[in-house]
Amino acid sequence: MSSEANLLPSPRPTVREILAANAVVTHFQPIYSAKQKAVVGVEALSRGRNPVTSEMVPPAELFALARAEQLGLELEVLCRDTALRTFAALRHPVRGTGETERCYPMARSGPQGLILFLNVDSEASGISPAGNGILFLNFDASVERHIEPAAEALMRRVRRFGIDPRGVAIEILESQFEDIDRLKWLARSLHQCGFLLVLDDVGAGHSNLDRIPIIRPDVLKIDVSLIRDIDRDYHKQETVKSLTHLARRIGALVVAEGVETEAETLTAMELGVDLLQGFYLARPQPPDAIANALDGAAIGALADRYKQHMVAKINQRKLQHRRYAIVLNMLLCELGKSDVADFDAILTRLIGDHPMVECLYVLDESGRQVTDSICNFDPSATGHRVMFQPAPRGADHSLKEFYYVLLDVELQKYTTDPYVSLASGHLCQTISTCFRDINNNKLYILCVDVTSA
Repeated sequence: MSSEANLLPSPRPTVREILAANAVVTHFQPIYSAKQKAVVGVEALSRGRNPVTSEMVPPAELFALARAEQLGLELEVLCRDTALRTFAALRHPVRGTGETERCYPMARSGPQGLILFLNVDSEASGISPAGNGILFLNFDASVERHIEPAAEALMRRVRRFGIDPRGVAIEILESQFEDIDRLKWLARSLHQCGFLLVLDDVGAGHSNLDRIPIIRPDVLKIDVSLIRDIDRDYHKQETVKSLTHLARRIGALVVAEGVETEAETLTAMELGVDLLQGFYLARPQPPDAIANALDGAAIGALADRYKQHMVAKINQRKLQHRRYAIVLNMLLCELGKSDVADFDAILTRLIGDHPMVECLYVLDESGRQVTDSICNFDPSATGHRVMFQPAPRGADHSLKEFYYVLLDVELQKYTTDPYVSLASGHLCQTISTCFRDINNNKLYILCVDVTSA
């Protein structure tokens, strides 16, 4: 009978029991900078612990229990203080907290400039429904302004553990913050206290870009939904690229959250992401194991692979452009010794030999199209017929950059950035170059639309 009883699962403790025993532990997940080949910060993630068996209570279950017992705020306070105390112990022994002095290995050998990332849920009445186990520091939007500002209270709390507020990044999850003026006031107060501000879950369902000018974040954290399979999804790539460009303009760094494969990581880096976080690099770890993630070996190896990746892509582009040059030279050789009346026939004859070419057409010096659009596909078979049609003879291209940049800057050849072709609806690039016909010495512009990889 006793052996059968031993097989029964241990009863889950109540949150009240966990609070009474201070049975919360903090794990840290490193945040890496590939360019610096170093860990620049750690995100604090809270875990519950059974006071009797020492078994871990999963974060989602822990916070769900707290909601049920209406002890969410009390649990958050314990999680926050535990995270600050544990982070402080990473670098130096903690004194004056009523606990035995403790110093983890990294305190003697690790970097002193490490940044602590904490998550702030803007709804003070309960835990974020995400239930992801991140340490929450809640600020009640309903509190009147004459009450002691929460930012200053947090600053004193942080300094109590010997931590400089400038080394703490507050991750603002603002999905339920309905009072915009309150959010703006809170963000300004946190900045004035020296904290870094992080806009979390950028790209997720609730995160609005209009919060960026309100919060004025130092860091944008791109949600895992945009990072997952980003190496195979062009639309995700362009979205992340736009976010990195935006971050540059406002002076913010970008974190790719949740990278799980090498391909995702390398693609994120290629798109301009500054910092990386995810299982591919390191899982959340207890403080006595975090030193192993700080030796730089993993991120150093990643940096080397990234260089190899980029060199291979550049060589691939060089090869592709050599192929484009061969096509251009072949076309120019034929067009330059012919009359304008023969241009259509020449383009039609040659386009089939080059599958990467979508369309060929010729413009005159004013930007007017003097040939039909000769396509490597059946225009009648393209969907969205009203929107996507090859330009007809006589179309005005004078405001197209492949026309006016080529002539006004006096370039020999111009290649556009990738764009959606109005001829096919496909992603393409246009390569343009000038030539003169042999009979009248009249200037023309050859335009070659090529598929964009």
